[in-house]
Amino acid sequence: MKKIKESLLTVGWSLKLALKINPFLFLLWGFLSVFLAILPAIALYFNKQIVSIISTYLISGNGIVQDVIPSIVILGIILIAIGLSKRINGNFLYFVMFDSYYFGLEEHMMDVINQIEIKTLMDKKFCDEHWSIMDRCGALADFMSSGCLFLSKLAGAISLLVVALQTSWVIFVISSFYILIVLIINFTTADKVRWDGRPHREASRLADYYQSSIMTPGVAKELRVYNLKEDIIDKWSKSYERVEKLDKRYIKIRQVVAFISGFGFYIFMIGMMGYSIYQVADGVMSVDVFLMLYVMGQSISEVTQVISSSFQEMDRGLYFLNIQRKFVKAVPKSSKDWEEGFLPVTNDCVFKIEELCFSYDDEKEVLHNITFEIKKGEKIALVGVNGSGKTTLVKLLIGLFSPTKGNISFFGKQYDSKTRGAIIRNVGMFFQDFYIFHASFRENVGFGDLKSLNNLDRINLALEKGGADKIPSRYPKGLEHWIKNSIIKDGAILSGGEKQRIAISRAHMSNKEILIFDEPAASLDPIAEIKQFHAIREKIEDRTAVLISHRVGFARLADRILVLDGGKLVENGTHEELMLKNGIYANL
Repeated sequence: MKKIKESLLTVGWSLKLALKINPFLFLLWGFLSVFLAILPAIALYFNKQIVSIISTYLISGNGIVQDVIPSIVILGIILIAIGLSKRINGNFLYFVMFDSYYFGLEEHMMDVINQIEIKTLMDKKFCDEHWSIMDRCGALADFMSSGCLFLSKLAGAISLLVVALQTSWVIFVISSFYILIVLIINFTTADKVRWDGRPHREASRLADYYQSSIMTPGVAKELRVYNLKEDIIDKWSKSYERVEKLDKRYIKIRQVVAFISGFGFYIFMIGMMGYSIYQVADGVMSVDVFLMLYVMGQSISEVTQVISSSFQEMDRGLYFLNIQRKFVKAVPKSSKDWEEGFLPVTNDCVFKIEELCFSYDDEKEVLHNITFEIKKGEKIALVGVNGSGKTTLVKLLIGLFSPTKGNISFFGKQYDSKTRGAIIRNVGMFFQDFYIFHASFRENVGFGDLKSLNNLDRINLALEKGGADKIPSRYPKGLEHWIKNSIIKDGAILSGGEKQRIAISRAHMSNKEILIFDEPAASLDPIAEIKQFHAIREKIEDRTAVLISHRVGFARLADRILVLDGGKLVENGTHEELMLKNGIYANL
């Protein structure tokens, strides 16, 4: 019962979404498909009428040829229409509906993603589920096209049953029983014959890894040096066995269902034809009715086969749509009330952290009782060894995560949805896990402020501030030269340090009052790193800045230094003050 309720909810959600995307497409093709699907039943009527007129003429000599011509002409037109209608299959309808419903669902899911909390986007479990869902944006096109076909063929089956009932109640019972059995088989085996690519993808991921690693030159060298070939091949074989097992099970179930349905057709035809022959032999049924029933049996078989295949496709689409519906309903959305505005309580204290604690899994704390302030215009260096909690602390500062305990305020206001919006508008950020887009130099930097995407003066200034102003000039198209060559073959291939400078330039492009740089020189050697921090210090002018690094050579450029160790704030002061303490900072 729960499963049926879920399915009905998903059907309603899907139809509402489809009507929102394109309100006429499904109605148009649904009506057309149903109309064409009942043509075989109409054809049977004219076929019976033609055979009856001809039989009467041959037996009694009554009638003239002109009596049958109108029916023949009408039947010919109907048969042409039936021939054309057979091209309206699942593939045709999917093609017709693809642009609207496939891309429409993708657009809808992208709108949903844009409303999700940023901290949720960073969760690995969410990301895995998100990619799995985005991978099946064809589900709506599957459901609508196969649903259209299923309903039309079901209407066709009902029209044929009406003809059967008018002819013989026994034939009607036999035909109804056959169609009902096929529907029951498909309904009860839906879970087994449904192709869910997620388990297969998970199973093949490891097998693909072992298979591709052997072909990689660097890995091949390691395999040869350490004699690992047999071990890797053995692991590949075992992982691929699971993939084969899933494939074989799926194919076997579908073949069994197809065999049962096909075997059922022969039983149906034997039963119907056997009864009809018996009726003809007894003189109860005329030859024209017998021929009509034979044609009707074949038509019922064709319709039932399409009902079976379209039901399986419709069920598959509905299955993934149900997953997508629950995902959209369950995932936390960002509040938009911050757009109403943010009124600071104080103008001199940018960030204030009080007794802050944080854990990713509510079990092991990674930040412990941290308290400090960052004043307006201060340049703060946040230092510590790898794993000390620097990046986590910054993500809390900009609202990606919420504290487990303690408080954070921005210009004197506790963090809420309005505060988050103010941070987005006022804080420019550079993360160590930055992304270089498949786009031009101009766009990669200009994305830091979309309003100035074509402002070359602003972009060149940002490149200069990021120390990347000389990079585009090395390429033929300059700022318009494409970065990365996986899409455009002559795209620029940049080193790690060059990519970092481009990303830093993007942060400068925002020209915001508060700047946060998380490991902005991690890909540079120590001398280049100091030059980068000198450039940052010089270019940020009187703005507030937080500079983060696990190397401390740059720290003397800051007004104040915060030292993290094991998730705790252990030292806070200027370079000179911390050197006199001869503590962790001095040792670093």
